[in-house]
Amino acid sequence: MRSDQRPLRSVLDGFESRKPTSDGRAALRVPEPFEGAEPVDIDLSVHDLESRRDLFATLTARRSMLRYSRAPVRTELVIGLLQEALARDTSTWSLDEEAGPLEGFVFALRSEGLPTGVYRVTASGCSRVAPVEVIGEPEELGVQREFVTGGGVISVFGDLDRADSWAGSHGYRICLVRAAMVAYDFHMRLQSTGLVGTIFGGFIAASVRDTAKSDGVTRQPLLSSTYAHPIGL
Repeated sequence: MRSDQRPLRSVLDGFESRKPTSDGRAALRVPEPFEGAEPVDIDLSVHDLESRRDLFATLTARRSMLRYSRAPVRTELVIGLLQEALARDTSTWSLDEEAGPLEGFVFALRSEGLPTGVYRVTASGCSRVAPVEVIGEPEELGVQREFVTGGGVISVFGDLDRADSWAGSHGYRICLVRAAMVAYDFHMRLQSTGLVGTIFGGFIAASVRDTAKSDGVTRQPLLSSTYAHPIGL
């Protein structure tokens, strides 16, 4: 291990800067819209609430797994949990106007109830933006092939351009913190329903550049999670 911490310290000190690194006009630029997206109506009031474990039981039973059942997962539940997490981000941080809202994408590879496909999720709604075939080889979504052997993958996207214009490097740091909170909010509530999954950072953005209209600036994947039934089901 390196004992000289000065290079790392300079990186950490850089995150304190609130000076935008670009032109500071990100509010004038918007992520590319999804023409022809199909709206999906999700009833957030019914998600098997009565069958969810409480926090203690969830933490006790929680496991990070890389071996999953290949049984399809009810995609409406997944979308609902992600949408609720995004809504909590909006209300908790109140930064959507200044630093940009977060978005979620559900890559439903094995789906029950709704068609397989790519779903864009926001705090206020959901739409199916593409069939699952546009992904090509699902293994290219992540650095580990086992990530796509379950029901699917969700990924939280942020607007790095807006975050930078709001507060420079500090804005980038806050954007990542918000994305992590949404991802773990989704992950823990998913586990409370008896499903399993693993949080991971190795989502390959290039694999969905066209599908998610991810330009790496106004829309960039930040943190992801698998979801599936536990092995044996």
